[in-house]
Formats: sequence, C-alpha cells, structure tokens
Amino acid sequence: MIKEAEKKKIVAVLGYRYVAPVQDMLSELKIVNARGEEHSRSMIINVMNGYPHEDIEHAIYMALKRKKEIIKARKSLLK
Repeated sequence: MIKEAEKKKIVAVLGYRYVAPVQDMLSELKIVNARGEEHSRSMIINVMNGYPHEDIEHAIYMALKRKKEIIKARKSLLK
C-alpha cells in the first residue's frame, strides 16, 4: 500500500500527470485487470491514494525508476 509520504515523493518525480507513465508501464509489463482489460485511470489513482494492489504498485515503482534513470541521464548529458 502506498502511504501519503511515498505518494508525495512519487508525484515529485513523475509529476501530477503520473497516470500515463504508469499505464504505459502496466501495458509494457502486460498487467491487466481480471477482465483482461487495461487498468483504469481511477484504479491507478485509487492505488496512489492508498488502495492496496500489488501489480499496480509494482508498475508505479517501475515507472518511477525509469523516470529517475531518464533524469540522471539528462543531467549527465548536460555536464
């Protein structure tokens, strides 16, 4: 479950439009809901607000990791 403090840190990196990169990561990881459909925006938001869902939480942290790697790469290019 994502706690409020974690949410703030995640949003600080991914931005307030965090749903799109998380949906991209879910798609890349081939994670779908019980009906075999893409997880909804509202479900991702619910998980960010503390609703426990292991697969979506994993995708959030993977999207966060990817964004941090991009930021690090950009910084090294600008040196």
